Amino acid sequence: MSVIDKKGKLFGKLNIIDLIAILLILAVLALIGYKLMDGKSSSLASGGQSIVYTVEVKGVEPEVYENIKTMLPSQLMAANEMLDAYVTDVQATPVENDTYTVEWNSSLKENVVTRVEGGTYDLVFTIEGTITNPLTSELGTQEIRVGKSHIVKTTTFEVEGGIITSCERQDLAAQ
Repeated sequence: MSVIDKKGKLFGKLNIIDLIAILLILAVLALIGYKLMDGKSSSLASGGQSIVYTVEVKGVEPEVYENIKTMLPSQLMAANEMLDAYVTDVQATPVENDTYTVEWNSSLKENVVTRVEGGTYDLVFTIEGTITNPLTSELGTQEIRVGKSHIVKTTTFEVEGGIITSCERQDLAAQ
């Protein structure tokens, strides 16, 4: 018995064209599986990148600051998911008199004047966590880059209108 018979069938059952099509489909599936597994394993193998950054929030009421102090450390969250990041410290500077700041709003394409009332606090939050993709620099749904606006949202409090003022990164493998 020959491998290919007179009708061109392999072992008398399978057409060579069908065999080639099956092999191509298997090759494509194997390639897709490899790409998916390769992307996941490389991000897991790297373990992410440790990050420590600070966020400044102006004009926070004294009662809010006093309550936040009692809730630290507090785990960050975004989109109803817990993040691998914690607010570890908060420092306050009293605002004695009303102050005004002018900031460029890129979405409105104009300067926006903001008033910070006397008797409030300017807070600086220290946040420590791990980002999984250092190229996008995202922690949850927010990019971590100096100068970006940032919402400090944890399981116990949320403060809007912050600006990232510093950022230090360190590979977890180096720790």
